[in-house]
Amino acid sequence: MTYDELELEAYVHEVLEEFGEFENMDDEELYEFMMKVGGFMDDDYEEAYEYITQFSPVDKKRIIALDLPR
Repeated sequence: MTYDELELEAYVHEVLEEFGEFENMDDEELYEFMMKVGGFMDDDYEEAYEYITQFSPVDKKRIIALDLPR
């Protein structure tokens, strides 16, 4: 695992400790979270979504409604 992968995984776990699951985040928090996770993945938000759902489910329609950059 690279340092970036470890950093990303630690960040995701930190967020889950705070919120319990991603569905408990409000839209602004979820948007900021997805932007940061996407940044680790060269702004590929589809890949970011697939990555975070390994840790906790989140409705894809909700992610789409965030209107992340393309």
